[in-house]
Amino acid sequence: MITAAGIKRVLYTDVENVQSDLKPSDIAALIAGADEVTNIHGETWSLDESEPNIEKHKNQLTGSAYRQDVEPGELTMSFTIGEYDYQTKANLLGGELIKETEKVVGWKRARGVSTIEKCLLALTKDGQWVVFPRGHVAAREANTDKAIGLAVTGAALEPANKEVSAEYWFDADEVK
Repeated sequence: MITAAGIKRVLYTDVENVQSDLKPSDIAALIAGADEVTNIHGETWSLDESEPNIEKHKNQLTGSAYRQDVEPGELTMSFTIGEYDYQTKANLLGGELIKETEKVVGWKRARGVSTIEKCLLALTKDGQWVVFPRGHVAAREANTDKAIGLAVTGAALEPANKEVSAEYWFDADEVK
């Protein structure tokens, strides 16, 4: 039985690391090369699928619906990082690292809009891996209890490779 309660780990990696339909062994390889989020502020992690848009078409003669069109809702994974480094900020918000003699000394925002896509992986406390192979990442700075957190929303997108699904779930015991 699945509850998918709470969050234990959140990681991200490049979308290009997913080349085929995912199996549990593929998840282990993705985890090994992924960047891990080490601080999620408070109770900000969530996985949510919005309600679908349903348009019913009625038979004018009877007044009853005879067909309908369904547009699925948006699937998102959201969390706020409470403590982070400049590299994480650049990875998820865009922009550039500022370096002096190869040492990172700061970060600067990109001009315009940054388009960031990452493979997102989340492990729930009760052992479910949730994976978005292609997540469109929209991040922003957000006030979180008197500090500036990095609020991240990843929307599941349809991968370019037709073998790959937009969302996967695996039992952690199977991911080796």
